[in-house]
Amino acid sequence: LKSVTFDVTGEQRLNCEACEQRVARLLKTVEGVGEVRAQADRQRIDVLFDAAVLDSTSIAERLSEAGYETKVAAP
Repeated sequence: LKSVTFDVTGEQRLNCEACEQRVARLLKTVEGVGEVRAQADRQRIDVLFDAAVLDSTSIAERLSEAGYETKVAAP
């Protein structure tokens, strides 16, 4: 499994625990996503995924469809 961290950069932010849970539920429906941890206090979304099935661009696109503009965080 591979991990990627996204910074939330757009106007729609992670504001509360419900937002964190919504993002986690949303991404866990994507085939290949194993684990998701959204952090409202840091405006970050950590995703563990199967790189043989999925890539980080596809995850970012799914977040964008849900209204979250993101960029891959610097390591």
